[in-house]
Amino acid sequence: TVILGAGVIGLATAYQLALSLTPSEDAVSPPTKIVVIERAPHISPSASGQATGGLGDFGFGSKVANLGILSYNLFQKVAFPNGQMDFGFSDLTVYRITPQDFTGDPKPADTWGPTPPVEQPQSALPRWVRPKENWTVQRMAEPPHGAHLDPGRFCRFLYNECVRLGVYFIFNANATSVEVAKGSNRFSAIHVQQRDQASRKIPCRSIVIAAGPWSPRVFSTLFPRASLHLPMNSTASAGNHFRVRTPGWKAQDDKKGSEQVFLQNDVPGGQGLDITSFIGGELYVGGWGAIPEELPELAESVRAQPTEIQSMVSLAKQYIQVGEDEEFKIYDVGRCYRPLSTFEHPIITNVKWSLLGLENNTTTENSEVNRASSTVGGLFLNTAHFSDGMTLSLGSGRVM
Repeated sequence: TVILGAGVIGLATAYQLALSLTPSEDAVSPPTKIVVIERAPHISPSASGQATGGLGDFGFGSKVANLGILSYNLFQKVAFPNGQMDFGFSDLTVYRITPQDFTGDPKPADTWGPTPPVEQPQSALPRWVRPKENWTVQRMAEPPHGAHLDPGRFCRFLYNECVRLGVYFIFNANATSVEVAKGSNRFSAIHVQQRDQASRKIPCRSIVIAAGPWSPRVFSTLFPRASLHLPMNSTASAGNHFRVRTPGWKAQDDKKGSEQVFLQNDVPGGQGLDITSFIGGELYVGGWGAIPEELPELAESVRAQPTEIQSMVSLAKQYIQVGEDEEFKIYDVGRCYRPLSTFEHPIITNVKWSLLGLENNTTTENSEVNRASSTVGGLFLNTAHFSDGMTLSLGSGRVM
């Protein structure tokens, strides 16, 4: 099996597949070879390593709810007993700020959490929040329904687990074409071009495209005659973000876990803004969006938009309690393109062989050969998770 993409979805797919193929807990290498190909020089080059890190068993559309619950339960298992040490796993409490004179539809919606919103005093807010007199505060979610992790550390954790289980990684590599096994509906090999190296042919029967917002480009490169096209929005799905040290943070503050505050109901013009605390004294400022730009060719080419970051910083200073002797110094500035399908839910599927437009298609869809080969090969898609890629990752990998 070849997996294209080493973001959190590709890593989770490789991890879950390796676990399912490992004959016993004592074994370290699955009998079937799993290869992950990533065009960047390292894992999680895009949104996966820069996400907010919120997890939960709530907030999903009806078509995704069961997947969300499955994934959240898998996170609980993976996080026990060393999740906090390995990837900053902690409880999560979520608050929503709403001005008293607010007349619109609040965001997140009242139906977003696992239970209806619970009114809270302003004193319930994290100490780093600078409150306003006209605010009302609602608690939207709390443990055991919410949890949090550091996305970059979690991706590294998955990578290390994959390596331990025998998964092979190829970086700086671009998949260019496929070969088909004669007389069957499965692949025999995939051709890969590494930077500054000769092309390689990797034997495989199955291919999983898990390249996030780049998935449509990967698909069209490998299957230029396909009658199927991935319905993805590649311009309006990005968001700017940055981190700042938590004012007045002390190590004992981590005992409360992570806290997330949604502020868009108070932000002029309804602009999105939320601030999330990380274990270790960091605040992640995101939810802002971005000026629409076409998705670049390489993940490493995605950069934060300076004017948007400047606006975010000015606004964040109004909501974060910074002492006179403390500096508001931002870091980890970036922008994430999140894979958004036009129908706004993930694409997790085996693609019908006849849609791929391959010349070597000598079997019929209902033939005995096809029914046998379809269980051990073919093309699979695992993409379009939008902003839920992290929280849906383990469940999506398990389903794949």
